[in-house]
Formats: sequence, structure tokens, C-alpha cells
Amino acid sequence: MRAQDLLSELDLAVQEHFAWLKAWHRALLCGPPEGVVSLSSAASDLGRFGTWFLRNQHSGLVNQPAVRSIARLHEELRERARALAARAVDGASLPDAEYDAFMDAASGFVMQVRRLERAFTAAFSDVDPLTGVLNRHAMYRELERERARAVRMGRPCALAIADLDHFKAVNDCHGHAAGDRVLAAAAELFASGLRAYDSVYRYGGEEFLFCLPEAPLDVARQILERILSSLSARAIPLAEGAELTITCSFGVAEITPDATLEETLARADQALYAAKREGRARVCTWPMTGEPRTAAS
Repeated sequence: MRAQDLLSELDLAVQEHFAWLKAWHRALLCGPPEGVVSLSSAASDLGRFGTWFLRNQHSGLVNQPAVRSIARLHEELRERARALAARAVDGASLPDAEYDAFMDAASGFVMQVRRLERAFTAAFSDVDPLTGVLNRHAMYRELERERARAVRMGRPCALAIADLDHFKAVNDCHGHAAGDRVLAAAAELFASGLRAYDSVYRYGGEEFLFCLPEAPLDVARQILERILSSLSARAIPLAEGAELTITCSFGVAEITPDATLEETLARADQALYAAKREGRARVCTWPMTGEPRTAAS
């Protein structure tokens, strides 16, 4: 699920909640009593939020205490609705305390969802909306931290720049919507092919940057060649049943104490252009031999 989709689901969940609460009160006050039972029954128990939570409860952003707390509150709200509905059908008056507790749960649910939306919005400010990976803003902050760690501890760390080969032709021949699908599919494959402590970022356009801690150049090459093999073997679905396969080129440089982050990225960039000069769909590392950097598309 992309960032915008998740936020949209939360907003729709609140809208559905208000519509359900309004219908529940109308049935309670205007009758018939069976209407409030129907609105409180197991068939409508989950609601939009409950369905969304069950579908996404194991994903990283959802699988956290704050979200589980909202899910419990939502469950409590529906349970209180059922209890009040049962009293209404029996013709009994509703106890003030039980109704107040129900309304507290109803308003508390909305307040906590809105708070969660604000937290997600803050988190997603670092996420590229198209691909779902971290953006350039987050990249520089995290790379500086990783460089400091690698230098301080004397541990290897490789940075790699990936460029999707012939991406301009994808846009020219298939349209920008197809280009967006290719970018999103490539980002998904990149992320799934990394180790748990590796990171991938949208570097700009069709370029992605990889941070590979504890990876000297030979290990980084193995990781990236495996990703390249998976990418080139994957058929990316386009509109109307069409499919497309792509490759990418990688340039890799290792963080060293004598080079700033910008210098290390420049080295990786030089290696990337070497990979393109040599025919694309390959991994090149810095330092390398060959001609100085020239522009390649």
C-alpha cells in the first residue's frame, strides 16, 4: 500500500464511522428497534477501519502499539453498540453511564485516528509517494549517519547508484503512466532483494541509491548482481495486458575515511557511467579503469 492510499483509507474510515454513528442514532431514536440491532450486528461489526486493520495489521507502519490501541478502541465501540442495541430492543431505558461510555469510545476513536493520520503524514514526508521507498531528503540524513558509523567503527559500507536502462524509451513508447508502473515495480523488487539492514532510496528520476552496511565491494557486487538478475527476469505488467522487461546499471563505491559523503557518491556515479559505457545491465565498482566520465542516457 502506498502512502497516499493508506492515508486515504484512514480518512474514509473516519467518514464511514460518522455515517455509521449517525445511522445508529437515527435507528435508536426513530426506530424501528431492529434497525439499531442490524447496525450493531456482527455482519457490520468490522466497519471500514476494522477491515483495513485486519488487512494491514502485520505491515511495518500498522504493526505498532498506537495502531493496535485504536483497533482495541474500535472493537470496544462496536461491543458497546451491541449492548445498547440489545437494551433498546427489549424496551429498556439506556443507562447514562453505558451511553456515555459508548460516546466516549466513539469520539476517542476519531481523535486517535486523526492523531495517527498526523503521525503517518510526518513519517511519509520522507517517503517517495510513487515508489514507496525513502526519498532524497531522508537519504542524506541517513547516509551521513551511516558514514559516521562506518568510519568510527572501521567497518565496510558500500553505496550504489542504480539507473534504469533506456528508461526514456519506456516513457516515449509506452507513456508516462507506464513509466510510473516500471518505477514502482523496480522499487518493490529492489526493496525485496535487500538484506534486513540495507536501504534503498529514490535518488531522482529513474535513479535509486542503495546503502549496504557491512558490505565490502565484493559482497555489494554479489547483492546487486542478484537484484539485477531478478529485475531482468521479471515481466512488468502494463495497460491492456502488455508486459515489459527492463534492466538497470549499477555503480558502486565504498565509504572511506578520506572521502566525504559527496565524494563517495561522486565515485559511485563515475562507476555507474562506466557500467553504461560498457553496455549497461551490469555492476561496476570504483575505482575502475577506462575513460573519464561522459554523459550517457
